[in-house]
Amino acid sequence: MPSHLTTTHTPTTATPVNRPDEHSPPSTPHPALGPYHDGREMALGIVLAGLAGAMGAAAWLHTDGWYVTFMTGNTERMILEHAKGEHVLGISALTTVLVFILGVMVATWARIRWWRKSRHGATVLTTGAAYLAWFADVATEGASDLFGVIPVLCLAFGLGALNTSVSRNNQVAMPLSYVTGTLVKMGQGFALHMARVSRWVWVSQAVTYAGFLGGILTGAVLFVSAGTDDTLAVLAVLCTLITLATWRLDHPLYAVKDAGKA
Repeated sequence: MPSHLTTTHTPTTATPVNRPDEHSPPSTPHPALGPYHDGREMALGIVLAGLAGAMGAAAWLHTDGWYVTFMTGNTERMILEHAKGEHVLGISALTTVLVFILGVMVATWARIRWWRKSRHGATVLTTGAAYLAWFADVATEGASDLFGVIPVLCLAFGLGALNTSVSRNNQVAMPLSYVTGTLVKMGQGFALHMARVSRWVWVSQAVTYAGFLGGILTGAVLFVSAGTDDTLAVLAVLCTLITLATWRLDHPLYAVKDAGKA
């Protein structure tokens, strides 16, 4: 056979195509997602912000005006109450701030040591704090006001822990009860969108804020219906339901991406 008619078949090796895991967070998320990996994590953030709002509502209604989500106000009170001669109130405000910080510390440490592959451990801590607040309220019923502050401190601890839920490299990326910062970023996002500098960056802040508002509203309806005496019991049950819901919404790949080099 003539050489020019000879056909040489060279085996070819198919180039593997790297297909992204359909469950993995997108590498370039939409600006509207903000710090969230994807829509599923945004839903998780909204639910957790709602829980933060409900806890704040429970504390306020149970104590007739004590905020556990407003550490700026408590920081002011821990000094200004002394100026008015209300030294016990000043010390209680300081204790609330310290317990809130302790909740952040414990949740962060526990995440590094124990639940590096799952982020809903913070929600479990928050639920435990809600039950402890309920039990402490029952145990201290009829006691002095000094013991009556214990349930509030339990809620402050739980809120501190809850705020570590959406973190990156062990730094909080989306605070859940820090509404002042959320509103500042949301307002900046509105201005950036209107100026056509960066579009839709306000969405993640807006929906998280909406979740916080929804939690307050839901909590108010439930707690007022149940009565002041049973507010903490209803909150504990609500925390349990939300913990189960977030257990399903959370994804282990998020924890892997969040952990960084920690």
